[in-house]
Amino acid sequence: MSINLQRPIVKALGLEMINGATRLLGIPKERVQVVISLPDITAFNDQLNEAISYFKSRAETFIITTSSIDECEKVIKEFELKESLISREYKEFSKIFNIKDEKNQLKKSLMIIDTNCQITHKEIL
Repeated sequence: MSINLQRPIVKALGLEMINGATRLLGIPKERVQVVISLPDITAFNDQLNEAISYFKSRAETFIITTSSIDECEKVIKEFELKESLISREYKEFSKIFNIKDEKNQLKKSLMIIDTNCQITHKEIL
């Protein structure tokens, strides 16, 4: 796949996940990166869980939230998720990707980054 100059290139961003691990967003990888911002992690549902599971061999998923660690841990337990899936580092993320509302709060969104670190889809939900 070649670089399309019409699409924005994502600058690398290290995200601390709730388990303390750091995952890098926006670096060349073998799989696409799917980033879901969910201001309220309790909005996570069976459909999202099934989609993440279905595409796990083709996509690396990140969930960014403003929810508390306790709320995140409840969702992780309920859906049997990996703790390395969720990050609370929403401030830098929302600033870089312009995913804030007029009150400077994180918006619900979906973003797909291809293997060349280019945004191929960005949707505010």
